[in-house]
Amino acid sequence: MKKFFIVAGDPSGDIHASKLMLALKSKSEDIEFIGIGGREMASAGLNSIAPIEQMSVVGFWEVAKKYKFFKNIMNECTKIIQNEKIDAFIPVDYPGFNIRLSKKAKENNVPVIYYIAPQLWAWGKNRAKKIAGNTDLLLTVLPFEKDYFLKYGINAKYVGHPLLDNPLLEKAMPEFDERENLIALLPGSREQEIKQHLPIMEEIVNKFVKDHPEYKVGVAITNKSAKEILSPYLTKYKNWILFRNSLELMLKAKIGIVKTGTSNLEAALCGMPFVMVYKTSGLTFYLSKRLINLQYISLVNILLNQKVISEYIQKDINIQRMNDELMDLISNKDRFEGLQRKFQTVRKILGEKGASDNAADAILSFLSNK
Repeated sequence: MKKFFIVAGDPSGDIHASKLMLALKSKSEDIEFIGIGGREMASAGLNSIAPIEQMSVVGFWEVAKKYKFFKNIMNECTKIIQNEKIDAFIPVDYPGFNIRLSKKAKENNVPVIYYIAPQLWAWGKNRAKKIAGNTDLLLTVLPFEKDYFLKYGINAKYVGHPLLDNPLLEKAMPEFDERENLIALLPGSREQEIKQHLPIMEEIVNKFVKDHPEYKVGVAITNKSAKEILSPYLTKYKNWILFRNSLELMLKAKIGIVKTGTSNLEAALCGMPFVMVYKTSGLTFYLSKRLINLQYISLVNILLNQKVISEYIQKDINIQRMNDELMDLISNKDRFEGLQRKFQTVRKILGEKGASDNAADAILSFLSNK
């Protein structure tokens, strides 16, 4: 019986980790999972030691406020790694916590196989060097990451992006006339992100719908606490609709407003033109700006190495300009179709589906050869 310690710290990681767990189980029945995850990982058989909802915070100040909580969870994870026979630690993204726990695992001679490489290429070489000594195998989901990490002596392997495994994305992208008069809002998956972004999105769509009353507003939110934040909006606006599946929303909507992150990639794969927005606390933004070394922050722009999606960040958030751009996206069909062609390129760049199976094969192969 193999025992894997696996940690995901946000809803996106929970989904991807659960698919990896199921792929591992399909290839080797005698596997037990312990660690930290959410509903999806629990359904796949995880014995979770902490609720993922409390782990899912972003930002320097936001994490600092929960320092005691994270310290206690780190200590509990370390004790399990020390006292139980763990065959491998599988961190899934979530670098702030997982990189530190990787070091603890290595100190206790537990192999570390990192799935969904943390985006250290955005933070510079010092962060990459930190992971080099504490990771035995790094499984990347963006094609350019493998060569980046190999430069620092990290054993990296590209397995494909797990988003491509979703059956909803197997069909062709719906074209303009196949889509509904619907504007999609993707404010994020964490409670604090939703609180930051939803009021901005509300202001934009109010201006937009005033000129286009035929449009409805779709909001994709899945976790329970987030639904409580959304509830007053659904009561206030009769043209707002809750979607429990973000991909279903983005395959139907003509346009969208999307928080930065994986949801940008999801929007592109669904063929939905959008504007990107990002707002965080002043301290987090100040520190991030000093540390992050990137020309773009949208994954779509990064993969294409050009500005295809407009990025509205912190003080550059301009309600009128964002509304004007959304108006242009529904009135300028040439631009709409041009963006969809760019999104097709993104899909080609990501390669073939099968990330979960590829990652499972890589993990079992690595452990069998140790």
